[in-house]
Amino acid sequence: MTVQLPVVLWTVICFCLLIVILDRLLFRPMLAFMDRREEKIRRAAERREADERALRDAQEALRQFRRGEAEHTEALARETVDAARREADAKIAEAAAQGARAVEECRAGLSAEAETLAQQLDKRTEELARAYLSALTGV
Repeated sequence: MTVQLPVVLWTVICFCLLIVILDRLLFRPMLAFMDRREEKIRRAAERREADERALRDAQEALRQFRRGEAEHTEALARETVDAARREADAKIAEAAAQGARAVEECRAGLSAEAETLAQQLDKRTEELARAYLSALTGV
């Protein structure tokens, strides 16, 4: 078996063309999408940390009230802590819901993008196969 230079050359050209197409149509959009998703996750984590800090602050306030305050002050502190917990729980639940929505949006976007890229790749593969076939048959 001998090495045919035109076949090797066309193979290298087709491979390089495939790499360029994948870079523009798949890798760059995917990386941009992943960066946006990472930013959303980071913001959600920051919101969660702030909510947890607020909860810890409220819990510390509760401890201080318990150290020596009168019974009615202690009851007031419990109400304040409960309100802070409800608010923190609501914010945490909201952040979790936003995170879940963001994940679903990302999945939907990736599915649509993958479908589009698959269609484009199928079209391009057919074109390249026809070109290769015509080059082989000499038509």
